[in-house]
Amino acid sequence: MIDMNIKRRDFLKAGSIGAGSLLLGQFFNQLPGAVKTRPARVLFFVQGNGVYPRDIQPQGIEMPRNPSRLEDLSLEGHAMSLSMEPLAPWKQKMTMIHGLSGRIARGSHNMGFAALGCWPMSKKAYGETIDAALARNLGGIYPHIGLGVSNKAISMTYNLTSVARGKALPTLLNPVQAYERFFAAGAEGAARRNFDVDTNLLDFLADDVKRLQTRLDGSEKEKLDRYLGAFESMSKRQGQLAAMARQIAAAAPKIDPRTGRIQETKTGPTGVFDRLEAQFENAAGAMIAGLTNVVTVSGGAGPDRIGLSCMGSEVGKGSGFIGAHGIGHGGSGAGMSSGECHALIRRKCLEKLAGFLRRLEAVPEGDGTMLDNTLVVYMSDSAEGHHPVCQEWPFVLIGDLGGRLKLGNRYLRYPWYGEKGHRTIASLYLSLLHAVGEKRKNFGVADFGLGDLDQAGPLAEIMV
Repeated sequence: MIDMNIKRRDFLKAGSIGAGSLLLGQFFNQLPGAVKTRPARVLFFVQGNGVYPRDIQPQGIEMPRNPSRLEDLSLEGHAMSLSMEPLAPWKQKMTMIHGLSGRIARGSHNMGFAALGCWPMSKKAYGETIDAALARNLGGIYPHIGLGVSNKAISMTYNLTSVARGKALPTLLNPVQAYERFFAAGAEGAARRNFDVDTNLLDFLADDVKRLQTRLDGSEKEKLDRYLGAFESMSKRQGQLAAMARQIAAAAPKIDPRTGRIQETKTGPTGVFDRLEAQFENAAGAMIAGLTNVVTVSGGAGPDRIGLSCMGSEVGKGSGFIGAHGIGHGGSGAGMSSGECHALIRRKCLEKLAGFLRRLEAVPEGDGTMLDNTLVVYMSDSAEGHHPVCQEWPFVLIGDLGGRLKLGNRYLRYPWYGEKGHRTIASLYLSLLHAVGEKRKNFGVADFGLGDLDQAGPLAEIMV
């Protein structure tokens, strides 16, 4: 018997040409039946103020002080810690990786670009970070989207992602502004009118440059060529977004423009976790709509942030203020110990990440869901602590990038810094690049403190 769903999908593909087939790609993927080439998406959630290894250690798995051999264990039968409990429903998709080092990036407080780029923290614009490198391979109308929250009253920062030396990418810190930027093509009323005005303005500017080009020659004309290329590129993106208006509208989150919260949630002052929830909704909507395949969400990350501060009531316990910098130095907050504050803040952040996972899990794709083709990387840009040593840089991965990596229901601990078999965070990043087809041997800057230990290539244990 012929599968009518597959037949219909193939017919629709055959009838779509040019940009149309690209724009409808997400729609085709969500039809039932096998997808010939499985999509690939990655979300990085980078939380400031360190991911303390003991805070996330599964119950019943010991933490050796100085492990000298690789441990590869199942998570089966091991309960999650208090802070990790929100991710427990996805334990079969989860891989914890401990023991990787990132000493090359070491600095005071958060490492910023260096955490995702593997270079000295003092070099603010050294090269390409892993999220930007993956975006270059996976493409998208927006190759990379940076979202986040901060305790500082600013709407945008440049402190985490870079496409090349001196070319940082923005992190949008206001969920309402992020919504307006990415979902305006699917909006109604003033937001859509503003989108159309922007489109017309870009077309006008491109035409104006073309007229001016006829009057110039030589180097001046070359300069104008670059302007023209930029205007035409942005105009093309606007056209693609306009063609996807219904698709974008269907995937867009419901952000309250007055509060920055997801609509129909509690009332009262907007807290940092409300804004984080809204940013994860923006991230999920952008992926579901097919706008991007790579998103980086910052939870108080970057060398000028030092984590998330909040009120005790926001994490469900105590009253009073919890200052991220203070608890990083062992101070108490809202009547709780430093350790308890860290655990509850992490738990609250991971509750919001869980909402993102549920959103993608609810969208059919091929014979499974969008989550089956997505990898989530949870980490800190401050390694294992507030003032990190960076000999231990914990990661929690959820998903396997559409079967491109051997992940799920695993606990991996690599030998300690300097021991034979020790690996660095660059090796994990190389694993992600190899999985999407970029077979590089090195990423970032090598740690010369490791002497002749092998730092090249991916982590063999997670490669398919």
